[in-house]
Amino acid sequence: MTGNWELAPPPKTVDGLLAVPIDISSITASIVFDGASLSASADATLTYTVGRTAGNPFFDLRQSVSEAWLDGAPFPAARLAHHAFGTGPFTDLRVVESHQSAGSVHTLRVKYPLAVPDSQLGGSYLPRVEWAPGPRLTFALALSDLNRARYLEAWLPANLQFDQYSIDLDIRIDNTAVPHSVITNGSVTELAARHWSVAFPPRSSSVSPLLEIRASNTVERAVGTAVLPVSGKTVTIEAWRPAGTAVDLAARISAIRALLVDNENDYGGYLHDDRYVAFFTGSGGMEYEGGTTTSADALLHETFHSWFARGLKPASQADGWWDEGFTTFHDEGADDAVPLDFTDPPVTLCSRDPWQRHTPTASYTAGSALFAGLAAMTGVGPLNLHMRSLYEAQAGGLPLSTERLEEHLVARSGDVRVVHAFHRFVYGRPDPDPAPALWLRDDIADPGADSWAGAFWDSPDLWVRTADDGGTTHQNPEYGQDNWFHARVRNRTGAGAAAHFVVTFRAVGYTGLEFVFPADFFEATAVKAEFDLAPGETRVVKARWPRATVPPPGSHTSVVASVLSRFDEPAAGSHVWAAGNLAQKNVAVVDLVPGEFVVVPVVLTNRIGGGEQLVHVRRSDRRLPVAVVHRSAELLKRARLDPRPLVDDPVRYRPREAPAQFDCGGVTPRAHAVLTSADLDAVLRRFPDAWQAELPDEPVALGADPLSPLVVGLKVGLPAGAEPGNGHRVDLVQRQAGSGRVVGGVAVLVNALGSPG
Repeated sequence: MTGNWELAPPPKTVDGLLAVPIDISSITASIVFDGASLSASADATLTYTVGRTAGNPFFDLRQSVSEAWLDGAPFPAARLAHHAFGTGPFTDLRVVESHQSAGSVHTLRVKYPLAVPDSQLGGSYLPRVEWAPGPRLTFALALSDLNRARYLEAWLPANLQFDQYSIDLDIRIDNTAVPHSVITNGSVTELAARHWSVAFPPRSSSVSPLLEIRASNTVERAVGTAVLPVSGKTVTIEAWRPAGTAVDLAARISAIRALLVDNENDYGGYLHDDRYVAFFTGSGGMEYEGGTTTSADALLHETFHSWFARGLKPASQADGWWDEGFTTFHDEGADDAVPLDFTDPPVTLCSRDPWQRHTPTASYTAGSALFAGLAAMTGVGPLNLHMRSLYEAQAGGLPLSTERLEEHLVARSGDVRVVHAFHRFVYGRPDPDPAPALWLRDDIADPGADSWAGAFWDSPDLWVRTADDGGTTHQNPEYGQDNWFHARVRNRTGAGAAAHFVVTFRAVGYTGLEFVFPADFFEATAVKAEFDLAPGETRVVKARWPRATVPPPGSHTSVVASVLSRFDEPAAGSHVWAAGNLAQKNVAVVDLVPGEFVVVPVVLTNRIGGGEQLVHVRRSDRRLPVAVVHRSAELLKRARLDPRPLVDDPVRYRPREAPAQFDCGGVTPRAHAVLTSADLDAVLRRFPDAWQAELPDEPVALGADPLSPLVVGLKVGLPAGAEPGNGHRVDLVQRQAGSGRVVGGVAVLVNALGSPG
């Protein structure tokens, strides 16, 4: 199962049927080869879940179905017919003519004679169901990237390659006494003479299985092992050849051993359990999970594919360019940095066509050139490290789309030229004329000019949600789970269309007042690639904030965002208020009961220089007590403030709930997202021996300089007489002393709760 419907193709109406994607959980099949009739037959069952949209499920099988059952009841085979989905031959898919509810679970069983599939039969190594005297069987799945409909669907009912599922086969050869051998990357159990079960793990997809059956006296096998340096696995290497051929299996095992070790050292642990299977067929090469059919010359290429192609797998055939491009780049040493020439014509490596059924041949040449160009931008070493981190994060998990590859490289490198490279040399988009003008509002009153003189630290076009619920009100992030960034991106009327653009989000890790592009925007926490935003159009762009990067309770973090597109990006050194395609959210939302306070840690910087930086307070209610907190009373005195201890009477603040005590003396951490007097111990741990001084509405100089950021606390209290249900707001504003220019700010939103009981 994919666990992510975003990778699935969209529903499509074909011949009056709303065809919808499914999520297969398992494929089971019985395959019988009959030596008496020199024929074969299959009986296969899919177990699947319908996607988010009710309709008629689609799948594919390039065999002639004779009988079918849906959920155990007979079903007319004619109602599983092929319908046109893509362009060109062999891009049709089967549709189940049965309207099924979203999220419903079903089984589909089909029987059919097994024969050479109705697929594109190109390439040097073809699918085979052949008999020789004996009778002796030769059976080869012979999957192919370059030829349409040549993945598992050629032989068994299967999904497009975005999906992952277990595959369990029962294989039997009847009416022959000739011993046969199974060559496979699956797990084989011999049940009887010429009778096997072959199992493939739940991460398998239509591109995964290697399966060949040969008469045992027509093939030869050798076995070796490799101890791998990163995973620590001892991998059994099986090497096969047709009997009598000149392939030196011992030498090939030695070569595979060295390649497995090198690939682990360079890119991370070997994913495919404890086996690697290579069948040296003498021509061509095709990759499988932990296996290959190959020639000796293609071994370097095909072995590397167990990392990039069948470890980290492409999400669709439109995404198949990247594994061939990067593997070819690796074949050539993974050390070639050749700048891209943006006067060259656009190149379409990724069509974004969900119905594409083959990998373009340009993937090897133009794809490799793309990675060499990225190496020239980011550096050879960093590019390979970025690809390693991508492999380690995602191999064996969700398949990788082209957009996700771009998002990762932009996030890790922080190089906006990556966006330009993908725009022209991956998606094949020409340079825009006129250029787009993408922007995010700094304030509700922001009309869209690049420079904005008002408040900019609470962008209404940037917010966080703790659930993927479509909400548009900002929430504090919730620790221990995924959260979701949102940005409302606009393209100015009269500008050019944005054929492709990228939105970056970064949780800075602290609450700051002043941020500069690109240093404060990268490494990005999340990035989302988008397409086709017309002039005058607005779109909400959403990206998952992974739970592993959400700060713990008691933390505060600013969120910054940028929008990047070809010919429309912030200049290096831009502040948020000086660039329309930058935004920030410095907002803490807190619930207080009357008499409580919150302390928000704030980092004051002087990124512009040129004199003192002043801070002052804006508050929605003058009765709200606001103070600055710091461990140095002298610093507060130099600002002509009157310091006093942060907490002079701890007894007056009682927690809303008592923490659980450990036997060792520790306590369970509270889950509060902010530091409030409801958890006074947490406040005092963050600001021990601290002093506070009330902040006037007039500006004060706290002494931030360009080389020494100053960390203070912004303390906001809720008066004892505050009415429950009311909201209050406090803004700490930073200005440049000479010009009076607003250069930073942070907002605290206080929701008044009922009085404690």
